[in-house]
Amino acid sequence: MGKIGTIFLNILIISAFLLPCAAGCAGDPAEPSRKDPEVEEGAAIDVSDGTARLFWAERTGAEGYNVYRSKSTFGEREQVATSLTERRYETQEHLYDVYTVTAVADGKEEEIGRTSVFSENTLIVAPTDDMRTVQTYLDERHSRLETADHGQFSSERLAVFLLPGEYDLDIKLGYYTTVSGLGRTPYDVRVKKLSVSTNVLANNNATCTFWRGAENLTVAGDVLWAVSQATSLRRMCIEGDLSLSYQSGWSSGGFLADSEVLGTVYPGTQQQWMSRNDRWNKWDHCTSHNYVFSGCEGSIPQGEWTEQGMRSTVLPATERMAEKPYLVYDETNGYRVFVPDVRENAAGLSWQTETGQFLSLDDFLVASEEDGAEELNRALGKGKHLYFPAGHYRLERPIEVEWPETVLLGSGYATLEITEQNKDCALRIADVDGVRVAGLLVDAGSYSKNMVVVGEEGKHTPKIAPVVLSDLYLRIGGVKNVHTETDVALAIHADGTLGDNFWIWRADHSQGVGWEDVSYENEEGTLVTEYGNPVKTGLLVTGDDVSCYALMVEHCEGYQTDWRGERGLTVMYQSETPYRVPSQDKWMSGDKNGCASYKVGENVKAHRAYGIGIYLVNYSSVNLASAIETPAGAGIAMEHLVICAFTQNASSISNVINDYGGGVGANAFRRLVAKYPL
Repeated sequence: MGKIGTIFLNILIISAFLLPCAAGCAGDPAEPSRKDPEVEEGAAIDVSDGTARLFWAERTGAEGYNVYRSKSTFGEREQVATSLTERRYETQEHLYDVYTVTAVADGKEEEIGRTSVFSENTLIVAPTDDMRTVQTYLDERHSRLETADHGQFSSERLAVFLLPGEYDLDIKLGYYTTVSGLGRTPYDVRVKKLSVSTNVLANNNATCTFWRGAENLTVAGDVLWAVSQATSLRRMCIEGDLSLSYQSGWSSGGFLADSEVLGTVYPGTQQQWMSRNDRWNKWDHCTSHNYVFSGCEGSIPQGEWTEQGMRSTVLPATERMAEKPYLVYDETNGYRVFVPDVRENAAGLSWQTETGQFLSLDDFLVASEEDGAEELNRALGKGKHLYFPAGHYRLERPIEVEWPETVLLGSGYATLEITEQNKDCALRIADVDGVRVAGLLVDAGSYSKNMVVVGEEGKHTPKIAPVVLSDLYLRIGGVKNVHTETDVALAIHADGTLGDNFWIWRADHSQGVGWEDVSYENEEGTLVTEYGNPVKTGLLVTGDDVSCYALMVEHCEGYQTDWRGERGLTVMYQSETPYRVPSQDKWMSGDKNGCASYKVGENVKAHRAYGIGIYLVNYSSVNLASAIETPAGAGIAMEHLVICAFTQNASSISNVINDYGGGVGANAFRRLVAKYPL
C-alpha cells in the first residue's frame, strides 16, 4: 500500500473508534443546542437543528404581536405571523432572513426589534432596497468608526453583506468593518464607490489604518486603499485605479490577493506591500522598502535590489495556497460557504477557473455572542463548522477543533476574547487535515500560554490537506488599561500549515502598553498603575514544510518570529522592533544585544525567505546585534532583506543578518542585503 493509502486507512480506523463518541459525548443532537434566551429588549433569534426560534421582549399593553421577514435589513417585509400572544415564533423555512417583530395595541403597530442570525452588527443589503436609507446607515456607522481616537479600539463591529446585484453606494470603511459581495464571482456584485477613511491621523497618516477589508465584488471606478496592517482586499475587480496611500501621508503595508485592477496601482508612500495572485494593467513604481509580488500577472516592476533600483521581489508563482473561504447566496440554494481547493505553483486569479466545495450554512453553527467555549465545542463535537458574525466571543477555555476539514469563518472582525480564567489559549487545532480558519481577530487576556495553537509539538504527521489560516490577527494590549500577556501568541506545530496574511501585534500605543506594569503616585497623591503587555514570542514554528505569505509580527519582547521547523518558507515579512525597552540588560538573547526579529533555529538545515523588512523604532538607547539570525548552510536561501531606522537616535541595529550587512541608527537610515548566504 502506498503512503497516501496508508494515511487514508489510518483515518478510517481512527474515525471508526471516535465517531460514536463525537455525537454521544456532546449530548443528544436532537435537543436544541442552546437554551431559550430571556429577551428584555428588542428581539433575538436562534437557529439550530433546522429550526429558527424567534423571541422578543414583552410590550406593556400589547394585544398581540406580528412577525415579518425580509431578505435584507431594510428590505420589503412579508408578514409571516399575526396576533401572536406568546412571545415566540418558530419556522423551518427562511432560517437566515431578517425578522422584525411588532406589538399591536389600539389598532396601532410599534416595532419591538429587528434581528437575524448574523447578529445586529451585520447589514444585509439587496439591490431592491432604498439606497438612500442604506447610504445613511453606512455613513452614520462610518462616522463613528473612521477616526483613530474613537474608532481604533472601539468595541463596535460591522459586516456589510451585498446580495448579488448592482448598487449605487459610496461605501467608506472605518475600523472593524468588512464589506463582502455574496455572489459566486466578483462580477456578481458591483458598487459605485469604495474607499477607506482618510480622517484617521494628522497629515493624511495611514500608519494606524488597521482592521478593515473588502472581498468578492466589483468597484465601478477608482479605489483609495491607504492602509497598514490587518487589512485585506480579496477577490476584487477594480475597474479604475487603486491607490495605496493618500496624498503624501505615510502608509505602512497591506495585502492584496486574487484581485484584478483594470487601471494602475499607485503604491505612493507604502513602506511595504504584499501582492499575491493578482492581475493589473500597470504598477506605478517600487522605490520604497519592500514590495513583494507572488504569482502576479501584468506589468510588474523588476530591477536590482539596490538603493537606486526598484526594490521589488518577484516570484513567478505561488508555490502552495488555498484562497479564503467565503459566503455566497443564490435564490436556489440560499446561503452557502464556498471552500476553495489548494492550488500549487499558481499564477494569476483563482476565480475564473476555481474549484472547491460548497457547504450549506445549515452545516454551521452560526455563533451568538452569548455562546461560550462549551456551546461552540458542543457544536464542533456534532460535526458542525463555526461561523462567527461580527461581534465579541468571550472564551473561558479554548475552542477545540478535533475533526478534519472543519471550517471556522468570521466576518466584521469577529473577535475571540481570552478571559481571565483562560490560561491556555483561544483556539487549539488538533493535528488533523484540512482545517480552515479565516477572518478572526484574537484578543489576549490577563495571561495565557498561547493565543492560537495549530497541531501538537513534536508530532510530524503527513497531511493529505494542509491547515490554512487566512486573515488571522492576534492582538496583545491596547484596548484597555489592564495587564495582558502571552508566552507565544501563535504556535504552529502542524506540518504543511499555510498562513495567508497574519498580523501578530503587541500593541505599541493606547492603553495597557508597556514592558511591564508600572505603579506611581500622581500629583494628587493617588496610586496609578500603567499596565504592561509582555509577549515573549510572536510566532513559533516547529512544524515542517510550513509556509507564510504576508507575515507581520511586531514589538514582542523576545523573538518576533522563532522558526524551528524544516523547509519553512516566508514570502514578505514586516516587523518593527519593540518601542520602549527599559534598558539593554532587559533585552538580551544570551550574550547578544537584543532579540532578532526573524530567528531561524541553529539546527535547521533548510529554510527560505523572500522580501524581509525589519524596522527599528525605539525611544531608548539600546542595540540589536542582528535583525535576522539564521544558519548559513546549503539549504538556507534568503533574498531581498532590508532594515531601516525610523527613529534617528542612540538606538541601533548592528547588522542585517548574523554579522553581515552593516547597521542602522543615528548615522544610517537603511541597509540592504540582496542575497544570503552570499
